[in-house]
Amino acid sequence: MDFGLDEKDAAIIAELCKDSRISVQSLAKTIGFPRVTVHDRIKKMQAKGIIDHFTLVLNRVKMGMPLHAFIQATYDRESWQKSQEDRRDVAKAICQLPYVIKCHIVTGDWDYLIEVVASGMDTLGDAILDSLTKLQGVGRTHTMVSFYDFDGPSRILG
Repeated sequence: MDFGLDEKDAAIIAELCKDSRISVQSLAKTIGFPRVTVHDRIKKMQAKGIIDHFTLVLNRVKMGMPLHAFIQATYDRESWQKSQEDRRDVAKAICQLPYVIKCHIVTGDWDYLIEVVASGMDTLGDAILDSLTKLQGVGRTHTMVSFYDFDGPSRILG
């Protein structure tokens, strides 16, 4: 997938996705472009916001969090009647919970799709019962545990 990039930018990004710590010189050698060209193109993609930032990805299993799950949750309007808060504020509160990777506000029968990790089913259960469902604005929940995950070509768009 080229994402509207030219061949050189696409090659640079493909290599940076494999190893964002690679030196510009090593990257240039790997893809066969001059070092200055690679350096300038990376700087231009950063300036345009195409490359947002460089990061690392932790191995959640080796970090003791092998369980990966998704929780659907509803927005409980009644618990917010006395407040000016809205769905966005509830999502921000959800994101403060330590096991949450990301919270999406979504369409359909559910209001939130929450991606979480945990050390095991009991820990996940405790987290849902003791913290998530006690947050003001969170209604019903439905949890789906992921057995496996696979990356698609657009994974770099995060």
